[in-house]
Amino acid sequence: MDKVAAIRHAVLTLQKPRRWVARHFKVARGTVDRYVDEDVTPGTRKSSSRPAPKTVAAIVALDAIVAETAVSKKQQLTAQRAWELLRERGVDVSYTIVKELMAERRRAAKEVFVPLVYKPGDLAEVDFFEVDVDVDGERVTAFMFLMRLMSSSRDFCWLYPRQDQTCFLDGHVRAFAHFGGSPGRIAYDNLKAAVRRHLVGGERELTARLLSTTTHYAFEACFCRPYEGHDKGGVEARGKNIRLQSLVPVPSGPSLGDVSSTVLADVEKRFWSKPDATQRWAAEQAELTALPARALDVRKTALVPVSSSSTVVIEGATYSVPTTWARTGITAHAGVDDVEMVGAGGESVRRRRVPKGKSDIDYAAHYLLTLSTKPQAVRQVADVLMAQLGAPFPDWWRRLIDDDGPRDAARKMARI
Repeated sequence: MDKVAAIRHAVLTLQKPRRWVARHFKVARGTVDRYVDEDVTPGTRKSSSRPAPKTVAAIVALDAIVAETAVSKKQQLTAQRAWELLRERGVDVSYTIVKELMAERRRAAKEVFVPLVYKPGDLAEVDFFEVDVDVDGERVTAFMFLMRLMSSSRDFCWLYPRQDQTCFLDGHVRAFAHFGGSPGRIAYDNLKAAVRRHLVGGERELTARLLSTTTHYAFEACFCRPYEGHDKGGVEARGKNIRLQSLVPVPSGPSLGDVSSTVLADVEKRFWSKPDATQRWAAEQAELTALPARALDVRKTALVPVSSSSTVVIEGATYSVPTTWARTGITAHAGVDDVEMVGAGGESVRRRRVPKGKSDIDYAAHYLLTLSTKPQAVRQVADVLMAQLGAPFPDWWRRLIDDDGPRDAARKMARI
């Protein structure tokens, strides 16, 4: 039997004298009195209330040092440095006490989180994540758009070549179509694609294109506090999990769209494998806002001048247009994967989008009439032109060069 319990039993139940109990259990008489008369919990000791003047002085001096010391995230006040500064000020205190005081200050300063409740259809969270994938046999860096419905924990993800506003908005349109509705609110970081200007407090001025998206799909845009990504910790954690679960080993496919479909299929498979997925999704789906009759066109539209060489610059990339459009203005619609250029007469040219700083010049489609009067220009662009024209032009070009040399070959090809 535990000694405390035995002593109390002997005195209170067996009515043994306390002096006899002290001799029998080989403890002090005062110990017997304490065990019997006070509420004593076995294994605990009474806390000491002795004054600690050195600790009090260290606390006061440490508060002054913290108030006076300007620190940054990379230059913080450590316990060791605080102890050195205290000693310089004549405060005689041990390093152990300073370390405990600094640990308590850090603990008290940490943010306290609130366990949240998510109502069906109320909130989604959005973020981008950088990932590696293999496209057509080549390892490339892509950006995974992820929208997570917080009540049902259902996700939508899609891979994009860029992290710009067009891809950001295209992800919304695809996600809403996938879910069959839109949530009441969506939480974001303070990314440039969404926020034009920070206002007082938590208010934000939305970019024009996000504002049109919120209007079209009838949802509210909410934003995290700056540099506080854990305000939307649900999508942050889920994005990391998807990278570890659905992107290992590195997925591959002939195009980024094919890889996106593969990753999304795996994410969906994992969601529907959960026992309560059907019930949670039914509750969420019933509260989503119905989609409008048409999907929003998220392409970026701009008026663009055509140069004297019949080229236009759209989102930093150069494209050719028909030479009849030279020195005019056109309307450009830049999407995720392609660019549509519409001339003044309503005729349009659609080209696959190329990266910023690159060019897509279609000599065969746009410059044949001009090249017919410029033999030296034919010679200059012959390799690209013949490849675009296709068979039998590359063979003709090689024969002309072999027979007549490059100059005359260019003249003859211009006539052809």
